[in-house]
Amino acid sequence: MIDPLFSWLLLPLGIALGWALARRLPAAPGRVSYSSEQLGGLLTQLTSDDPDQAIAALVAVSDLDPSTAELHLTLGRMFRKRGEVDRALRIHETLAARPGLAAPVAAEARFELAQDYMAAGMMDRAEELFNALAASGVHTIESLEAIRTIHEQAREWQRAIEAARRLQAAKGESQQMAIAQYHCELAEEARRAGRIDEAIELARRALSEDAGCIRAQLLLGELYETQKNPAAAARAYLRAFEQDPRFLADVIEPLRRCFEQTGDRETYLQFLRDAKEMSSSSLPFIAEARLLAETGLDPLDHLAQGLEARPSRAVLAEFLEVLERQPDVIAAGLDKPAASLRKALLRLMESAPRYQCSNCGFSPRQMFWQCPGCKHWGTTAPADDVLRTAAG
Repeated sequence: MIDPLFSWLLLPLGIALGWALARRLPAAPGRVSYSSEQLGGLLTQLTSDDPDQAIAALVAVSDLDPSTAELHLTLGRMFRKRGEVDRALRIHETLAARPGLAAPVAAEARFELAQDYMAAGMMDRAEELFNALAASGVHTIESLEAIRTIHEQAREWQRAIEAARRLQAAKGESQQMAIAQYHCELAEEARRAGRIDEAIELARRALSEDAGCIRAQLLLGELYETQKNPAAAARAYLRAFEQDPRFLADVIEPLRRCFEQTGDRETYLQFLRDAKEMSSSSLPFIAEARLLAETGLDPLDHLAQGLEARPSRAVLAEFLEVLERQPDVIAAGLDKPAASLRKALLRLMESAPRYQCSNCGFSPRQMFWQCPGCKHWGTTAPADDVLRTAAG
């Protein structure tokens, strides 16, 4: 059923269509023409529950002037945006197949048809048309962007790299950030297949495209850990943090593991001190408190300092966990209330977003290197965990 909003959109279109058709010369043999009553019927069908009959009448018009051709294009776009791709295809396929169309009209029809194919999931046909349009110099940038999107959706990363390079040459704007991400995707595939050396080489290629690619540095750290090379892994994790301190949550535990394996405790402690200067996160206070506990010292005072300096749910939960084990708290019967409060806080933390896209604000709980909201690559990072007042 046609919704009221779409009916209002079709009303001016139908009026314009009627005007364009009514201007025509008397029908030549074989030409479809309309009386005023028939035009009124066509308009009624366009705005009623039976648009297919109106489409059939529209595509049957054998003599098109530029204004009527534009009406075909516009109506097809309307149907595609509504998700009625089959109707859009019918209009645009018929228009594109007409002989004798002016070159600009024919190109527009092919461009709209390529978008219809893409919306219908007919990616091979869409890519073929987009390639032809790009080669002809019509809608070149839009066509190359669409080709890249097709390969992204199909997870054909090598072909996405090729499409991005074509786009970079045509547009004159760097696509290296996206190309680096595609290399990371290939590295992930190689890792899942157990080809670790190949994955490392692909991650390095990503860095050669975009030296600031945090994902590639994190991936290298994980791959070196797989190869039992904690020193190289630590260097990669440290570079990731130095490039973007927001990723502290992703490197703090891996760095603890690496420095524990190398026996370099002092370097890890220095990293935590540096992290407090470079990052607003409360995580360094938590890590230091756990190191104190491992040596037999009470970390409660240190966590209290962390609560004052960097108040966050994470440091409060850690504080409560230590508090409920304090002998005087147990003696006063306050350990169970503290534990209940901590569990409630942990449940709250489980539901809170952990990441945020700097481009569109999308806030997921898991990491997406390509934002599901705006489709930008490399714009998502860990969210700030420090609690702030309304004024701060």
